Amino acid sequence: MDRYSILDQTPSSGSQGDPPLAAAAKEESVAPPSSHFPADAASQSLTEMAQRDLEAALQLLAERAQYITGASGAAIALLEGSEMICRASAGPSSPELGAEVQIKKGLTGESVRTKKVLRCEDAETDSRVNRESCLALGIKSVMVVPLIREQEVIGVFELLADRPHAFEERDITALEHLAEMVLTGLEHADAAKRALQEIAAKNDQAAAQQKASEPARAEIKAGPSAAVTQVPTSEPRDPAGHKPDHPEIVKPAELDKIRKCEACGFPVSEGRTLCLDCEAARLLGDSPAPQAGGQAPAFLTKFGNSKERGWLGPHIYTIGTVLIVVLTVVLLVLRLR
Repeated sequence: MDRYSILDQTPSSGSQGDPPLAAAAKEESVAPPSSHFPADAASQSLTEMAQRDLEAALQLLAERAQYITGASGAAIALLEGSEMICRASAGPSSPELGAEVQIKKGLTGESVRTKKVLRCEDAETDSRVNRESCLALGIKSVMVVPLIREQEVIGVFELLADRPHAFEERDITALEHLAEMVLTGLEHADAAKRALQEIAAKNDQAAAQQKASEPARAEIKAGPSAAVTQVPTSEPRDPAGHKPDHPEIVKPAELDKIRKCEACGFPVSEGRTLCLDCEAARLLGDSPAPQAGGQAPAFLTKFGNSKERGWLGPHIYTIGTVLIVVLTVVLLVLRLR
């Protein structure tokens, strides 16, 4: 018997359902569906972590719903494409993880279409459920709460009980609060998925920009050497393009303004014809005769060549020092005798 069509009014065919203990063992052995988010290795690990957290939260909410309402089974199924897949299961009468829940007909299908909470008080008299399947599994009462986000049904929260009239209004209220927690967990998972996609997109954009900037970096690296080769030289060249052996000495313009005294040849400033000594001599009535070429003026004769004065003048201190040393040695010799 197909365990997951108990809410379908069409009789099911096939093998008999597994015992409760075997069903529980299958629940532990069936792994939750893996994530299919496209990401690199680091993003994939974060996605898998977020997926595991979501599966753990859904499983905890299913177990809590079973405990609070006293149901024999609880299940949370989410829409994946066009199929409603069981993502959390608690209790022996609940569907296995990964099983498809029928939403095209039966009690679950009516709840999805009407977007309302529906109850089956007695499976033996309610035509919306599969009576034979419910009888074989010992299910007497069923309650379905649709999970609605943005006016669209994205899943269902189901409770199954082994006694008729098992669910009351307080159970509906409790299950609706738990359904809100399921929606909150799904929103957090979707936010994490979007964040990982944005990170992956930024990484791809950064890689593309880095790849596009590689030619510019290569030009920058080659730029200094090219710039050095293009720097023009400041050294003068002749028309043939050869460098001169010795650079030309540039004479300052101020030296062109210096003149010589007409009488003695001493340098004078621009606008003067005589030096100060020659002007003073002319004022006293003397007429200074021009000096011979290369002869210094009279006031410079005291700075003449030192060789003409003899060698005694420059060496007077050396001679005195030598005499003092000689006398000292003579006195020491006489004292030692």
